Amino acid sequence: MDDQDAVEVTCTDNSKKVTGYILNYRAKDQLEISLNTVKIRMQYKSGIFVGSMAGMEFVVQEEALPRQFKDFHR
Repeated sequence: MDDQDAVEVTCTDNSKKVTGYILNYRAKDQLEISLNTVKIRMQYKSGIFVGSMAGMEFVVQEEALPRQFKDFHR
């Protein structure tokens, strides 16, 4: 993993922001990130990706994704 795979993740419960690393991405569907060595699967919901771990909710804004992931084409 490198800095190009990094994305800002926000906890909605306490408004803290941390850096997560993108493991897998499917445009407008789902995003998997590694957050402190724990994998979180997030589902897309109108411009944001939402997932939970340990009873806390985390979100990633779609526009916060690194450019290489925004322009994904087959």
